[in-house]
Amino acid sequence: MWTLRTCCAPAGSCLVIALCLLVSGCASGKKQAGPPSTHALQTSDNGLPAGPEAKINISYSHPGDFLNSLSVTEYAAAETVLSEPGKGPSSSIIRFDGGVVIWQIGVEKKLLGQMPLLGERKPYAIKEVVYGKVPANFAATVPDSGPPPPLEPDHYYVFTVTRASGATSYEAVKVNADGSLEAYEAEPRAGDSFRLCCDISADFVVNAMTTPGNP
Repeated sequence: MWTLRTCCAPAGSCLVIALCLLVSGCASGKKQAGPPSTHALQTSDNGLPAGPEAKINISYSHPGDFLNSLSVTEYAAAETVLSEPGKGPSSSIIRFDGGVVIWQIGVEKKLLGQMPLLGERKPYAIKEVVYGKVPANFAATVPDSGPPPPLEPDHYYVFTVTRASGATSYEAVKVNADGSLEAYEAEPRAGDSFRLCCDISADFVVNAMTTPGNP
C-alpha cells in the first residue's frame, strides 16, 4: 500500500503537498514505496481499480476547514524543462503531456450551495481518501459511473486536493515499471508544467516528449 500524506501549511492560498512527519510537520522531496503487495492490488471484485493502491492522507491548518474536492489527472509522458540546482535540495520544472482527469470527487451537490455550519463540518474534514473509493458525503463527478482506471506503470499522475478555505495542494506521482510509486511536491506553472521538489531522481522522466527538431 502506498500512502500519500498531504500537508496544509498555515500560510498562503496556494499550497503544496508533502509527506507529513508524524511529529514534526512536513518533509520535502521524494516519497517512494516498494512494489505493492498482493493486498495492495485492488481488483474489480471490491469495486476498486486494479493496480497499486494510493491512499491520500489530508491535513488541515485552518480551523473548521474541510475537503471540498479531490482530483487525479493522468499524463502519458513528461520532460524536464529546467533544473534548478542550488545549495539546498534541488527542484525541477517538469512539463507533462496528455493530461486527462480520470477521477474527481466533491462534496455532494446538496451541500455545494451552502456552507455547513461549524459544528457540521467534521464529517467533511476527512483525513484519508483511497483512490477510487468515494467517501461518505461525497460524490464522484469523473467518471460518470463505475471506478476510475487503475494507475498504470510509466504513467504520471497529479493529485490535487482543494479545501473549503481555498487552500490547494498538489503532488506529482510516477508509477514505476515494478508497480512502486514515486512522488514529489508539485507547484503549478504555465500550462501542464509543475515545479517538483526536491532532488528528482534521474529516471523520473522516462517518456520524454518529442519536440520539433528532436528525433
